Amino acid sequence: MYERYFILSQRKLHNSKMGNPRWKFVAVDRNGKTVTLTTKSDAGWVYKITEGWKHRMIQAITHTTTRNTILDEADLVEVF
Repeated sequence: MYERYFILSQRKLHNSKMGNPRWKFVAVDRNGKTVTLTTKSDAGWVYKITEGWKHRMIQAITHTTTRNTILDEADLVEVF
């Protein structure tokens, strides 16, 4: 199920061992709680992420591990 997040800040991390880009986001969820999201390692969809995602609303599928909330898939909600 998709969840919406408002991106407050983003940072490009080191590439994965396979050379794919990785990102870390600080976002606000629908309840107003601040969460840290990281992209899944070696995910192909991350090539569509740009610096323009900052201060924008995204729609994402996530899962949570003991320490991290991982973005499995995400896209901008509105396109200007």
